[in-house]
Amino acid sequence: MSKNKNTENELDLDNMEAPNVGSDNTDTDTDEEFVELNDEGEELSGKDQIKKLRDKIKKLEGEKAEYLNSWQRALADYKNREMQIEKEKKEWGGYAVKRFAEDLLVVMDTYDAAKSNREAWEKVDQNWRVGIEYIFTTFEMKLADQGFEKYSKVGDIFDPAIHEGLGTVETANESDKNKIAQVIMSGYKYKGVLFRAAKVKVWG
Repeated sequence: MSKNKNTENELDLDNMEAPNVGSDNTDTDTDEEFVELNDEGEELSGKDQIKKLRDKIKKLEGEKAEYLNSWQRALADYKNREMQIEKEKKEWGGYAVKRFAEDLLVVMDTYDAAKSNREAWEKVDQNWRVGIEYIFTTFEMKLADQGFEKYSKVGDIFDPAIHEGLGTVETANESDKNKIAQVIMSGYKYKGVLFRAAKVKVWG
């Protein structure tokens, strides 16, 4: 009898459940609360915490504005550079046309000089002469297509803005004075703007 009583009072180690260490019923778990402290380690009051948050927001807004300004400046620089590149492309294209025209005008000047000597020009074989005239007429048309306009002929009024006077030719006719007596080198305008002044002699 006593044996059974002792057995009942003994702990049943085999059926005993291990304590639930991680359960919510334990008193060891406490919620930790973050506390703002000042430089001296003292807890900040609610008013000071709000002020600190406002200062932080103000700082972040300043940084945001600075980054935005930097981005806007970079974007403006990029757009300006694109515009500059387009402008340079047009300028280089115009420069290439200008150089080509300058070289071609030398050839045209040679033709004009040969043709100006009417007596010698008329002696040339007619078929050859007509062929040459056709070629140079085509050159003039191509120049005109590119915006080059030939100007100045005998009898035009002398204009120092577009004519370069290389001398005078005496005349007794008062109505001819200050008019072009001879075109030594034709002038050209490019899209309405002076490209090369005409070299002329003037009745005086």
